[in-house]
Amino acid sequence: MTHPPARLAPEAGPDAGNVAALDDFLRSLLPRQARRGHLVHVEMVPARQPRYADPDPPLPPAVQDALTAQRIGRLYTHQVEALTGARAGRDVLVVTGTASGKSLAYQLPVLETLLADPEARALFLFPTKALEQDQLKSLQQLIPWGSGIRAEILDGDTPAHRRAQLREQVPHILISNPDILHLSLLPHHAGWKRFWEQLRFVVLDELHTYKGIFGSHIAHVLRRLHRVTAFYGSRP
Repeated sequence: MTHPPARLAPEAGPDAGNVAALDDFLRSLLPRQARRGHLVHVEMVPARQPRYADPDPPLPPAVQDALTAQRIGRLYTHQVEALTGARAGRDVLVVTGTASGKSLAYQLPVLETLLADPEARALFLFPTKALEQDQLKSLQQLIPWGSGIRAEILDGDTPAHRRAQLREQVPHILISNPDILHLSLLPHHAGWKRFWEQLRFVVLDELHTYKGIFGSHIAHVLRRLHRVTAFYGSRP
C-alpha cells in the first residue's frame, strides 16, 4: 500500500531549504521504489512546533557562547528539564524523537560541572564505536576554548600504550562502551582509582538497545559499576 508524498513541514524558518530539498528527494525516490515493488508503506509525520525553555540559573557564559557558535539560540524544554534534574543530583531519563537534541541534555550539565570543578569526571557509554566517534566530535565543538576540558575515547581500538596514558592522565570525559567497562575498567579498577573517586556522571546512550539477554548482562555490569564507585566514595 502506498500513499502519495506529502509536504514534510511548512517551508518557513532557517531550515526551510533543507526541508524543501528532502521533500524533493522523496518525491523523486518514492515513485521509483513503488514501481519496483520495494515500497510497502509510507507514513509522513507532520512537523511539530518546538517548545523552548530557559535554564534558571543560566548556563555559564562559556557554555552559552559555545552554543551560540553552533547556532543554537535556545534550548528545548526537555533539555532544560534534564539540566535541572542533573543539577539537583537526580537520575535523569530522556526519551524524545530522533534529532531532538538528546545529546545536549547530558552534555550541558557535564560541561557546566567540569567548568566549576575541574577535578570532576564523567563516563559516557555508547553501544557502537561509530557513536563514540560522533560524540567525541560533538563534544569537541562544544567544549569551551581554553577551558582545558579533555574528552577521550577508550575502546577496543585503543592501543596498549595509549590506555596507559589515559590511566595516568585521566580525561575529564571518558568515552567508551559497556564491553570495555566489563572487560577492562571494572576488573582493573585499582588502576583507575582517581577516575572512580572523582566520577560525577555516568551517561548510557541508546538505552533502548540494551534488551533481552544483552540487556540483562548490561544491568549486572552497571551493578558492578555501582559497587566500584561506592568503594571509592563517589555517587555518580
